[in-house]
Amino acid sequence: MVQDNLKLILKEVNEKRIIELTEKLISIPSHHGLNEPEKGIGKFIYNYLCEEGLDAELIPVAGSRCNVLAGYGSGKNNEKTLMLEGHMDTVDVKNMRIDPFKAIIKDGMIYGRGAADMKGALAAMISALVALKKRGVELNGRAYFAGVIDEEFWYRGAAYLAQNGPKTRYAIVGEPTGLDIHNGHRGLVWVEVKVKGKYAHGGTPELGINAIEKMNKIITEIKEVLYPKIINRTHPVTGPSYLNLGYIHGGTQPSTVAGECILQIDRRWVPGESQDSAVREIREIITGLVSKDPELSAEVSVMDYGLGIEFPPLVCEENSLLISVLKEGSIQITGREKISHFPAWTDGSILSRDGGIETAVLGPGNLESAHSDVEFCPVRDIINAAKIYIYSILRLCG
Repeated sequence: MVQDNLKLILKEVNEKRIIELTEKLISIPSHHGLNEPEKGIGKFIYNYLCEEGLDAELIPVAGSRCNVLAGYGSGKNNEKTLMLEGHMDTVDVKNMRIDPFKAIIKDGMIYGRGAADMKGALAAMISALVALKKRGVELNGRAYFAGVIDEEFWYRGAAYLAQNGPKTRYAIVGEPTGLDIHNGHRGLVWVEVKVKGKYAHGGTPELGINAIEKMNKIITEIKEVLYPKIINRTHPVTGPSYLNLGYIHGGTQPSTVAGECILQIDRRWVPGESQDSAVREIREIITGLVSKDPELSAEVSVMDYGLGIEFPPLVCEENSLLISVLKEGSIQITGREKISHFPAWTDGSILSRDGGIETAVLGPGNLESAHSDVEFCPVRDIINAAKIYIYSILRLCG
C-alpha cells in the first residue's frame, strides 16, 4: 500500500514548483541583524500554505516573531504523528561574495543565503505536505510542517514547540546533511575565560602583570592536560567530544602591558558528560594554575547572556522505527543510505529532550556550504528531500 501511494503521490511532486518556492524563500531576507528576521518569510509561508488548502497558523513566540505551523491528516492515532521542522532565520549576509537574495541556478546548484541552511529544506517540507493534500491521501495520524524562529541564536522557536506542541511521536529536522541520515549530535557550550592582569607602561613591564602571558599558561595547560582527556571520550551515536579555542583578544596597544585578556572556547560534549562537567574541567585547570601562580587571576563564565539555557546532545537509536523508515526512504529515492552523526548542533535536541519527540536530522545541501560566502545547495537534493519526506509521512502516519 505504501509503495502504491508513493508512486501516486510522487506524480503530484512538481519539481519546477519546488525550485520556484526555494527561489522565493531565498529572495526574502530573514537574516539576523534585521529587527524581525522571520517576519517576511513567515507571512509568505503562511499565505502559501493557506492557498494550498492546508490548515496553517502563525504563532507568536517572541514579540511579533512567529512560528508557522501547518498540519495534514486525520490525527486519529497519536502514535502516527510526524513533524517536519526547519528554521526560517539565517545568519548574516555581510561576508557574502554573491547576491544573497538573487537565488541563481547554475550547474545544478541554487545559490543564495539560506540555500543550504535551510530554505531548500523548508521548500521540500512544504512541498511534501502540498503533494499529500493534492492527492487527497488519507492518514490515520497527522503530519506537520513547523517553520521556527531563532535557531541561529537561542532556539526559541523550537523551545516553544517542545513546550506547547504539537507533541508528535517523531520529528525530522531538515538541516543540511547531503541527504545522509544523522541520528545524533554533540551538545554545545561556549565558555569565556577572562584573565585580569595589571596595566603598566611598556617601558616598565616589571610594574605590570601581563594578562596575555598568563592566558598563554592557561592555553598550554588546556592543550597538554585537557585535550588528551577529551579526545578519548566518544559516543556511538554522537561521535567524540571536542574543544576549540575560537577567539582571543588581549591588551590595548604595543606600548602597554596587557591588563586583560579574553579567550572564548567552543566545547562540544557527549552523553556521559554534561554542560556543568565541561565547564568545571576548565575551571579546575585554572584553579590548579592559580595555586602555583598567585598573580594569575581568571574568571570563567558560560556565554549564555544570562538566559540560563543549554544546548544538549541529540541521540536517536539506530534501531528505531524512524531511522528504519529514513533508511527505506533513502534507498527508494536515492538508491543509497548512510548513517552518521551531525557535526553541528540542531533544534532536534530540544525537540527530543524537552518535547519527548524521537528526532533525526536529514536535509538537502552540505554543512560546508552553510554560513559560507558562496552558499549553495544541489537542486536535486531539494527535490529528493521532498520525496523522502513524503515516504516518511506515508510510513509513519499512514
